[in-house]
Amino acid sequence: MIIKNIFNVKNYKGLPDGFKVKFEDITYIVGDNAKNKTTIGALPLWILTGYSLTGSNKEQVANDTVMTSQNTIASMTIIDNAGSEHIITRCKGKDNFVMLDGIRTTQEIMTRFYKDVHAFICSYYPNYFRSLDLSKQRDLLLRILPAISDEDAFRLLEKEEQEILEEKVVDIKGFCKARRAEIKELNSDLDKLTGSKNMLINIAIQKEENPKEFEKQQELNNLEKEYEKLIENTDNIVTLEDLEKDITKLENKINNNIKVELQELQTKQKKELENLNNVESTTSTCPTCKQEIKNENLIKALKITYKKNVNTIAEKIENLKKETQELMEKKKAQIKKYTEMKTPEMQEKSKKRDELKSQIDILQKEKSEIDLFNKEVEIKHNDIVNAKKKIEQFDKLGEEMLKKIDKYTKQVKIATRLNLLIIQEQMKKVKDYLKNVTIEFSSIDEETGEIVDVYEIKYCGRKYEKLSKSYKLRADIEIATLINKVTGINTFMFVDDVESITQIDNDSGLQMILAIVVKYNELEILYDYSDVLIRERDSINKKIEESSNLLQNAA
Repeated sequence: MIIKNIFNVKNYKGLPDGFKVKFEDITYIVGDNAKNKTTIGALPLWILTGYSLTGSNKEQVANDTVMTSQNTIASMTIIDNAGSEHIITRCKGKDNFVMLDGIRTTQEIMTRFYKDVHAFICSYYPNYFRSLDLSKQRDLLLRILPAISDEDAFRLLEKEEQEILEEKVVDIKGFCKARRAEIKELNSDLDKLTGSKNMLINIAIQKEENPKEFEKQQELNNLEKEYEKLIENTDNIVTLEDLEKDITKLENKINNNIKVELQELQTKQKKELENLNNVESTTSTCPTCKQEIKNENLIKALKITYKKNVNTIAEKIENLKKETQELMEKKKAQIKKYTEMKTPEMQEKSKKRDELKSQIDILQKEKSEIDLFNKEVEIKHNDIVNAKKKIEQFDKLGEEMLKKIDKYTKQVKIATRLNLLIIQEQMKKVKDYLKNVTIEFSSIDEETGEIVDVYEIKYCGRKYEKLSKSYKLRADIEIATLINKVTGINTFMFVDDVESITQIDNDSGLQMILAIVVKYNELEILYDYSDVLIRERDSINKKIEESSNLLQNAA
């Protein structure tokens, strides 16, 4: 791509309105400091991309010496890589647009001229690459290197590594990220599994106790038979104290029936009989004449009701008498039993019964304790057996997890190595574009012999960060040329501060815009280096003259 000229400049930084300039294969912008040399160099980049030399598309471009608010406009003519000529116009301010050949367009369409904007800025302005931090430099270089097919990349690995990796990796970064996440998750699961296994081990190593045997079963059987025989033909086995309580309870109930409930029922019965006997005298009052009259129907109804009440109460009295009689007979039986139990023979029998019951209870308790102990022994045994089974399962599962972790770790290591091998292969394809610059993305670990990830730029064997300003600029130009050629942008190049180096090798054939500081010189656009030399000679002479005058004045 070639730039022919810039024209129709209006309100752009420190340039005068109407500024225009044409460009040739090599164009020199000369002048003293603060004469807008860099401003002119930034203009083509802004017109084409909307970006500044610092890589920002937010930079203020309007002339800050002009108080009135107006648009910033500039146009330029380029010849693209296909040989077609185009006019590009950009406007920023109240109106914002970019035009291609007189038609408004979008910045997305404009990218066909320069593709990746930051790679383009590095190609156009070599100093920009130096301003990027190392990680961005590295990413940009890797981004523009020639692609290698997945198949060719896979073949860079040893056969054993291919078998471990299992298949071609399309996205190495994504693959490694996913595998590391899986390794992290597996390690977390393995930690949980180990924790659970340790708990099971504590169960499995418990000392088992032998079940106990109840050796007094026959003795218990004999005691129970003897006890059953002793209480045979006995309705209820009770103590004298129980009988005393029962007799007292029966006595209280009998007294309540006779003295309370029976008397209440008899009182109610007497009242109902009186009502029945006096029903014939029942009268009602006439609502008209207020005289008493006999109501035969009312008398008849009342007789029926009173008779019914008398019969109901009589039935309750009869039932209460019957219940009381039964209670008295039961009390009599209990008294008889009480009397019998107070005999020496019954006392001896009760004592024997109680002794047998006590012995039986002791043996049954002993047996229950042994049964409970044996149940606990059985549960403990089952827990230990189950724990051992689960430990075996966990061991198998843990082994599978460790195998996966080992496999994924190896895959990440191989994929990382593959990435470096790919970069090495890519760098082989661009080595012809580098003369004095070497860019290393990997190195050999002296201890392990493994390829490790690095990023280092050298110029003539010296590390970039240790270079002087002039050598850094030389390295920047070489890297800019590399980016230019590899991306196929083939853009013109703007080099600032050219006076810091003695010469620029332009073997690439790129169009060059060179800014050179010449003291005492006004801003000029030159196309012949001999003219630049004349300006520099005049500058030196003027400086000598100025120095002589200073010496004379001092003398």
